[in-house]
Amino acid sequence: MYTKALYDHEALALQIIRQKNHAWDLEKGISWSTGVDANRYLLPIDSEAIAFPGASAEQRLAISQLLGLIVNSTIAELEDMIHKLKHSCWTEILRSYPVGPEIWELGELFFEEEIKHSHAFHRYNLAFCEGTGIDKKDLDLILPKAYGSLFLKAVTQNAKFGGHSFWWIVAAVEEVSISLYKNLSPFKTQMDPLYHEVHLRHMEEESRHHNYAFLMLQILKERNHSLSDFFYSKTDLIFGQMFCSGWVIAELNKVFDSKKLKHKHPFFETIASCENLFKQLGPKELASRLFVSAPYISLMINGKNHKKTIKMAEQQNIFSFPFPDPIQVPTHTEVIPAFTKSVQRKTGKG
Repeated sequence: MYTKALYDHEALALQIIRQKNHAWDLEKGISWSTGVDANRYLLPIDSEAIAFPGASAEQRLAISQLLGLIVNSTIAELEDMIHKLKHSCWTEILRSYPVGPEIWELGELFFEEEIKHSHAFHRYNLAFCEGTGIDKKDLDLILPKAYGSLFLKAVTQNAKFGGHSFWWIVAAVEEVSISLYKNLSPFKTQMDPLYHEVHLRHMEEESRHHNYAFLMLQILKERNHSLSDFFYSKTDLIFGQMFCSGWVIAELNKVFDSKKLKHKHPFFETIASCENLFKQLGPKELASRLFVSAPYISLMINGKNHKKTIKMAEQQNIFSFPFPDPIQVPTHTEVIPAFTKSVQRKTGKG
């Protein structure tokens, strides 16, 4: 895998040059001035509208847009978490386990790019609010937040006591980001152009640096000497999978708080109107959809979608959670001009 370059100083040096030469600027590298096209889907969705069977055209558009914002916020929060844990989960490790200067420099580039990506996704969500007249504070009430969560506390404690779940989570997040773009890229001409551009830029840098988590995991494997090192090495992945998936599922429940906001904006009113559709699903069917077939959500919470991470775990005889086999379902988009007109009429925009 990517770890074969761990001691190839020439290959690592070339990667540093490649990342620096192709890096994009947050202000100049994305066409923020184009704004958001509220007629367009943000993410293609399946015929069952994720978990809202029977949704109308207006509801499907709102679900696609909310899901796109949730995906943005989820990745932004995780990448911000990565940056927050830089010292305890990276600096202290490399100080304890001496490595070449290239690993240090690649790490600095990695963390710089991750926090830039977090800012880019949050900025898109702000642009969506500005383009539709939604109060950003209201939207934030139903979007995922990692700060203060049990998930963040668990990963922090794991690192404090000598575990390295952090790097397994990072490896999975990197895979999700790249797979996400592969799923939406066939629809790039039908999506909101700015949403596509943000995810394209994100994928480009993720593709250039996503080997870094695997390099760190290889370093940690080679330095495992004590009984506690052995224990954590066997359980870190499953620990990270359980807490990461649990956090995503818990944060998705915030969607139903939209009913508290339905009088503030027609977007929330439309989302709130979908709750009865969701209630048609029984617990077993809902769980199956979320873990097996729901586009994007299954990608985030079902560890079997993270094939490179699982492959490395198998090579190292690491335990992973027995997730069900995922199923990829067809997705599509629609353009609903009437929705934007309705929003503009109710909010006074346009």
